[in-house]
Amino acid sequence: MALSLRLLRYFVAAAESGSTTAAANQLNVSQPSMSVAIRELETLFNDPLFTRGVGTRMTLTHFGERKLAEARQLLASASAFATDEVGDEEGGEVQIGVFRTIAPVYLPRALELAQERHPRLSIRFIEGDLSQLEAWLQKRQIDFALMYDVGLPSDIERECLAELRPYALVPAGSRLAKRKRAVSLRDLAVEPFILIDLPQSRDFLITPFWQCGLSPNVRYRAASIELVRAMVASGLGVSLLITQSPAATQSPLLVERPIQESTVIQPLVIARPARAARMRASEWMSACVRDAVAESMHARAAG
Repeated sequence: MALSLRLLRYFVAAAESGSTTAAANQLNVSQPSMSVAIRELETLFNDPLFTRGVGTRMTLTHFGERKLAEARQLLASASAFATDEVGDEEGGEVQIGVFRTIAPVYLPRALELAQERHPRLSIRFIEGDLSQLEAWLQKRQIDFALMYDVGLPSDIERECLAELRPYALVPAGSRLAKRKRAVSLRDLAVEPFILIDLPQSRDFLITPFWQCGLSPNVRYRAASIELVRAMVASGLGVSLLITQSPAATQSPLLVERPIQESTVIQPLVIARPARAARMRASEWMSACVRDAVAESMHARAAG
């Protein structure tokens, strides 16, 4: 039996939906055809791709997870090969991941640039935390991710777009805002502190305090920057952030201040699976992301 793109499409659809019935509906084929295709692949590989649980739910085996990444790569390569190579106006598909706290800052402008430059480009994006993005890259579920490099493994390629430093976020009417100068971590540590409560992010933002022998007075925890900014604007406390604020959320009730002490630097990166083929659609979109970040950094420096 020869391996075909049809079998690969059926396999990927079944893996992503978790059932042959849902995959068959997605691809507009019969459920028996989908089941036969999966059995043919398992016979070809002489190894199971799925474990069948209670009911109709299917879970990938370790072997199936590896083959899913390879199948996605093969289908992407086939799609690129089939695309007419005439001009930048041609389309394509790209799926990207974005760290959820930075998506509002850079993604709208990146999508705007992509729409202007490549109107036929089909873009799908998914937001996640750093751990989720790393897992999606490892499984090649996304072409690339815009994220922070917090201990990414060596099998993930990184392109650094910017190096960001933590800054203090304080209420506009507070004593810290009125000083008109950099704020020390000691100043922040004695105030009610609002902590971003996301995996990896929370420890990274607490580390500068620990390095100075300080422990912030954590009064509240929030899972979104939008909520942190709203709480600080209401005078409920102060915060320490890395992510730049989107222009649309800037408020006269908030003041950003640099930190006096030398603190950790956070690389903002485009991350890709190592040794993955660079598809044309992915390269177009990564250029738009790169330019959106550069514009934001320039505007911040000018302000």
